[in-house]
Amino acid sequence: MTAAQRWRGLDELFEHVPVDDRAKGRLSEEMSRPARLYHGVGHLEILWRRHRLYSGRVGLTDPAVETLIACAIAYHDSVCDPRRSDNEDRSAEYWLRACARSPVDKADRHWVAQTIRATKDHLACAPDAQAAGAQARLRERARAWILDLDLTPLGEPPDVFDENARRLRAESGHLSDAAWQANMRAFARRFLEAPRIYRFPELAAIFESSARRNLARLSLEKP
Repeated sequence: MTAAQRWRGLDELFEHVPVDDRAKGRLSEEMSRPARLYHGVGHLEILWRRHRLYSGRVGLTDPAVETLIACAIAYHDSVCDPRRSDNEDRSAEYWLRACARSPVDKADRHWVAQTIRATKDHLACAPDAQAAGAQARLRERARAWILDLDLTPLGEPPDVFDENARRLRAESGHLSDAAWQANMRAFARRFLEAPRIYRFPELAAIFESSARRNLARLSLEKP
């Protein structure tokens, strides 16, 4: 994927995010910082491209829902400080500031913010038992869909997965090698112990097996 293709993908994503050009410019500048070796423009482009590629299979092409999905994808890593553990909360707040003068209504702003916060722990997010009605259930599916999309890089071919791991390591240069490897082993083992990584069978059919192979290799790496 060339840089031009990544930026074109970002432009296509931003077409579905109803905030003003100033807010989009700020986000674009933030996501293109040199320190963002993994959590940058390319990551957003990949998630949006996969949404467009597979969303028809799972019934998530409604324009209003697609707008919510686009907003959550665009802003879910808007704050990325590897030294901190509250990036998702801060990203949600970043989103709420960015959309303050947008046409996005209060309920939708809150939904996007909560979805961004849910990316802190993809496995822990559970459907809202109080969701009633077709629209509420559709939004619950959309949130689960975003969490699944965010995990699709785990199922990349081994060379791409390893390159992503190197980029993530470079983002976390403050950690020692031993600390980094211990974190990655714990991360890998938690996902390997889960009954399933992906909630949607349509994505599991494509990414689950390769994700588990990649994570199995990661879990066995020695400091």
